[in-house]
Amino acid sequence: MGMIRFTPVSELNDPLTLAIGLSGGSGTGKTYTALLMAVGIAERVTGKADAPIGYVDTENRRALHYKAAFPQMVHYDMKAVDDDGNMVGFGPERWIQVIDAAEEAKLPVVILDSFSHAWEGVGGVLDLQAQVLDRLTGGDDSKKNQRSQLAWAEVKPRYRRLIDRIVRAKCNIIICTRAKPVMQEKSAKTGWKETNARATKTRRADVPWDPASDGDLMFEMTTMIILDPSAPGCPVHQIKVADQFKGLLDVRRPMGKDTGRAMADWAMSQGDRQKDKETLDAARAEARKGTKAFTEWWQANPDVRPLVKTIIDDCQRMAKEADAEAENDLSDDPFGLPSDDAPRLTPEQEEEIRREIEERNQREMSGS
Repeated sequence: MGMIRFTPVSELNDPLTLAIGLSGGSGTGKTYTALLMAVGIAERVTGKADAPIGYVDTENRRALHYKAAFPQMVHYDMKAVDDDGNMVGFGPERWIQVIDAAEEAKLPVVILDSFSHAWEGVGGVLDLQAQVLDRLTGGDDSKKNQRSQLAWAEVKPRYRRLIDRIVRAKCNIIICTRAKPVMQEKSAKTGWKETNARATKTRRADVPWDPASDGDLMFEMTTMIILDPSAPGCPVHQIKVADQFKGLLDVRRPMGKDTGRAMADWAMSQGDRQKDKETLDAARAEARKGTKAFTEWWQANPDVRPLVKTIIDDCQRMAKEADAEAENDLSDDPFGLPSDDAPRLTPEQEEEIRREIEERNQREMSGS
């Protein structure tokens, strides 16, 4: 126990690292956006305009379409087969080796595109689980439901080690994954708005896209964005965005080099991002007091309105909830408070119960 030392944060000055998740379907601008953000991150981390950006390419060298625009790209063609044509797949251990290599090369940032191969590609997690399940069942399909969890128990630790390696990476990482459209249906519960037909842990009800990845990955990211073809490169669906970054992301403006620089600035020095978080916390605190308090605070602080607009829906909801609670609050009249006991019966209900008891007693007496 004597080896454990808690370190004052004033002594911890090493820069943090970013793990940024970009997901989307074809035509959403994942690759180009990732490259732009990577350039901004690399420039801020190294102080050099031509700093290298690593690119791990599983998409048949698709990133090389952009080599003229991004000459600082250093490229790794990650194939499912080795140089001798043997199938090696995209198992978790290969990705760990990739991150190890990026750190050894001292790359300030590396892009993994498409990381969906780690989940659903050849040798990926889903493929590995299917192989283990076949082994456990001996090919007997009737036993698959019974032994599916045993197969996952064998595969998931390998995947968790990969996720942990991403979290502990000493270089910044941008992870690109594919996303597929989610079947939508209209529901009375949502006011006949479209919502996802089937909920999963990787889906949000108001986002019509399902990333080809696992929830463990999505929620370990510093920032997780799902892009939409209606606005390529724009952070339309913000799945996980810390308050420190909300002011950087405008759903109407594509992410780019400036976004990467600002995020890297936060990771290296915190910058003004902590002040943004404090502002948003203050806005939420006023919203919890009700519509009147929040409106007065909003009018008194015009300089922060662009930032607070990023959470305006939440603030409006909290203010309305506070108004409704205040309207029903009878705390000034203790006799108006609801009792902790069961609801009292009406005189009519008491009379009905009395008659039922009398009738039951009469039946018991006549039966005796």
